[in-house]
Amino acid sequence: MIWLASFPRSGNTFFRNILFEVYGIESSEFHMESDKKVLKNFSSYPVVKTHLLPHQLPKDLQSMKSVYLIRDGRDALVSIAHHRKDIIAPGSNYYKNLAEAILARGGSFFGGWSVNVEKWVNKADLVIRYEDLIKDPVGQVERLREIMELPVPNLKKLPTFESLKKGTPQYFGSGGKKIENTAQKAERTNKFFRRGIAGSYKDEMPKIFQMLFWLKNKKQMKANKYS
Repeated sequence: MIWLASFPRSGNTFFRNILFEVYGIESSEFHMESDKKVLKNFSSYPVVKTHLLPHQLPKDLQSMKSVYLIRDGRDALVSIAHHRKDIIAPGSNYYKNLAEAILARGGSFFGGWSVNVEKWVNKADLVIRYEDLIKDPVGQVERLREIMELPVPNLKKLPTFESLKKGTPQYFGSGGKKIENTAQKAERTNKFFRRGIAGSYKDEMPKIFQMLFWLKNKKQMKANKYS
């Protein structure tokens, strides 16, 4: 198995759906959410998704190969704030969610964007940028061949962000109240795959929040060539 790690809202679910549709590769998850069970055989899957920091993973699996998905932190945090408002805590205040995600007090939000990025970029065998993934999905997924075997891709089954948003993807994230109703699942999928573009923060993150984000994350933003 390999770890497919990322800070939340950085393309992990999009990546997993490409693996499933184009390559026929199923994946599992490892997390610490009290309201959601971890599969007992999660490590038997070829790919395991996580948002946790490397030291939080099971000790016997910390040395496994890993790929890290990185996204401009401003876009990721805007997406988190909407995700909380729309799915995790319906009706919560977008700007309050955004401020909390930027500050990441007490190591919340998986350590905060900078900590999550720093810990994983220094460990991962492969780093893939979200911005490259949405431009060239198969080209970026093909880079996995450096650390694992991949079958021949079926390019005819390549999903687009929009097809996932309007369809019934194999994976569409977690969080929020458990649902079984087909219509409710469709509604959540539509909210989960929200915009999927680079630079969404420009019209969704007020300047004062951009300044706060930059003060807290300047080092890692520059280190990873985000400006």
